[in-house]
Amino acid sequence: MLEKIALNTIYKHNLIEKNDHIIVGVSGGADSICLLHFLYSIKDKFNLKMTAVHINHCMRGEESDEDNKFVVDFCNNINIPIKVFSFDIYKKSKEENISNEEAGRKYRYYAFNKVLQDYNATKIAVAHNKDDNAETIIMRFFRGTGIKGLSGISYKRYNIIRPILDCLRLDIEEYCNRHNLLYRNDSTNSMDIYTRNKIRLNVLPNIKKDFNPNIIDTLSNMALNFSEENKFLDNLTKDTLNNCLIEKTSDKIILNIDNLKVIDIVLQKRLLRLCLSSFNKQLYNISYEHINMIINILEKQTGKKITLPNNLYVYKQYNNLIIGKNIVSDKKEINYNYKIELEKQLYIKELNKNILLSKNIINISTKGYTISLNYDKIKNSLFIRQRVAGDKIYINNMTKKVKNIFIDLKIPSNERNLYPILLCEDKVIGILGLCLCNEYKPKNLNNTVYLYIWEENEK
Repeated sequence: MLEKIALNTIYKHNLIEKNDHIIVGVSGGADSICLLHFLYSIKDKFNLKMTAVHINHCMRGEESDEDNKFVVDFCNNINIPIKVFSFDIYKKSKEENISNEEAGRKYRYYAFNKVLQDYNATKIAVAHNKDDNAETIIMRFFRGTGIKGLSGISYKRYNIIRPILDCLRLDIEEYCNRHNLLYRNDSTNSMDIYTRNKIRLNVLPNIKKDFNPNIIDTLSNMALNFSEENKFLDNLTKDTLNNCLIEKTSDKIILNIDNLKVIDIVLQKRLLRLCLSSFNKQLYNISYEHINMIINILEKQTGKKITLPNNLYVYKQYNNLIIGKNIVSDKKEINYNYKIELEKQLYIKELNKNILLSKNIINISTKGYTISLNYDKIKNSLFIRQRVAGDKIYINNMTKKVKNIFIDLKIPSNERNLYPILLCEDKVIGILGLCLCNEYKPKNLNNTVYLYIWEENEK
């Protein structure tokens, strides 16, 4: 009996709690009508509040409109509030260059989450069942997947719950018949125009006939086994990440490459996917090839970058692997050149820094710094500008390219423009915050001046 199976699923996976406000996706088909009616039947047991959501995909003309009316009438008859959304899925899929199925899913969950937020609800209930799970597993197998994919549809993911996931489609139809529940039949379900339909209409019937009449249950049990193994590996991956993690912020994760490389390749790949999921929970567009590309750059030279879907990137910086959102750029488009005059404070807007050349000792911010200079050498010929290609400086009795100094000091390429170049006339004499030519250092107190540098809002 469906009620017993669904209640067992709810208790076993802790899908519903007392006083939950549940948003229920209702298409009008047997699955969603069954789900809505079942939740309605147990609402007093859990003191539930319910709101139905129907999405008109505008894909079947009059038939879609009739589905819309049917769902509204059904909800009104049992006194359940309903919100209706209309999206032209054909148009959306073309505009966004995605499939109709992907567009439909995207805008369904957009609607569910909007109502969840607007009504301060706690859960979203959708009507996936055991047959859907089998179809999903086969689809993922054909496309290529790992243990996580073969775990099938989850009972609970974030705030989304699936109370009838353990129920067969036959159980659902029997429930509707027993309770005299009418439902709508989507005419496209009988057409093998979509991958899922082809599996439901062609693949599964042939498997049942020629190989395994209980294939739905077999795949469901297999998915449970894989799900348990996946949970174990997830926990192991999280523990392993702690040994590799250098830094984690809202926009990037930095891993130690040496520690990462000694890990088994299976854990390496899972760890990388875990890091990527920190910035984008859904990794539909991150493929097997993408993960292998990341593995490959571990052996490449510093500065190697990979741009990934969903505005993600991976960047090798010496012995660090940086994973994050937005694109790292080696160069910032800044261009400045200022003359520095004695006792005249200068603001460099490109760096949000103040500079003052003074003969006096001044207390500045702890985030600032001071450089002592030989005033006899610089006189009134001191300038500051951004670095440019080919800059060279004479330091430690030899001429070196500024670029090579950054490399020697392991300054990341995307941070090098944060170090201004100090010039006397047109000669590079220092890199602020890093080094200064010996001949421009003060000889005694009489010819010493101080160059102060601090953040605009820190002094």
